[in-house]
Amino acid sequence: MSDKKVEDKLKWLGSLYTSKWLNELVVNGHDNGLALASLFYRHAIGDWGDLEDEDYQLNNDMLIKGGRILSAYQLDGVRIWIITEADRTRTTALLPSEY
Repeated sequence: MSDKKVEDKLKWLGSLYTSKWLNELVVNGHDNGLALASLFYRHAIGDWGDLEDEDYQLNNDMLIKGGRILSAYQLDGVRIWIITEADRTRTTALLPSEY
C-alpha cells in the first residue's frame, strides 16, 4: 500500500498520542514501536480489536454519528486502549489503568 493511501486512512484520527506509561513500555524495549503503529492503523480501518459485538457496533455507529471510539488490543500480553475523541482532533493509545 502506498504511503498516500496509508495517510488517507489515518487522517480521520487527528493527532496521534501515546500516554506516559505506554510510551515508557515502548521506549524501554518492551516493543519496538512498529507493533504500536500497526494498532493505530487497525483502529483507523475499523478493526476495533478485542471488543464485544455490542461495542463493535457502537463504534461503527459513532464513526458515522461522531462519537468517541474505543478499540482494545493486546500488545505483548499488555492490554492497550486506543481512543479517538468525538471531534476527531486526537487519538490516544494508553493503558486502561491510565484512563
